This record gives sequence, C-alpha cells and structure tokens, in this order.
Amino acid sequence: MKDLPRLNDSNFDNLKIKEHKGKSVIFFSADWCPYCVSFFNNWKDYGNIESTFIADITDVDSKLWDSFDINVVPTMAVFRNGALVKRWNGILGQGLTINQIEEANSFFSNL
Repeated sequence: MKDLPRLNDSNFDNLKIKEHKGKSVIFFSADWCPYCVSFFNNWKDYGNIESTFIADITDVDSKLWDSFDINVVPTMAVFRNGALVKRWNGILGQGLTINQIEEANSFFSNL
C-alpha cells in the first residue's frame, strides 16, 4: 500500500500522533519484507477500518523502531487520542495474518 503516508523520526512528532484526537493505525514494515507485501495485499482486501489516520514507518534505521521495540515486521500499532491502546506484533516467519486484520477490524468497531 504505497499510498499510505510514510512516517519517520521528524514527521512522527510533527504530525503530533501523541496529540491526535481520534484513532490512528501505524504500521511498521520494510519494503524488502515479503511478509509485509503479503500483509498489505491482505489489508487491501480485508481491512475495514474507516475514519482513521493510517500511516507506515518503513525506515528500519528510525529511532521509532527502538522506541516501540520493533523486532518483527509487519507490526501494527493502534492509538486512540494519542495513547497506544493495542498492538499486533508480526510473527517471525509469518508476519501478520488475515486473522490479525480481522481482530483489528473488530477492535476498531468496539472503540
């Protein structure tokens, strides 16, 4: 999903994610990761989250990866009113599956 805004160390703070009112989903991914490609293809087909700011952090050298302790991609982090409320970590050798996408859909419908 290359149409997502790409976040990095400087614009993450400038976009004031921590002060954002409402819901946000931030994906941590890498362009070289086959599990990320598969996840984004599945997200297009199964993701059903609307009225939400969605962005992608693909810079593996970003300090944000350390701040959020990202070890496996893709990883999906959900914020509500600037606070991290839910996170789905990628599974080594698998990434995130359609089940996690459906869990995110359900989670958002209950927020």
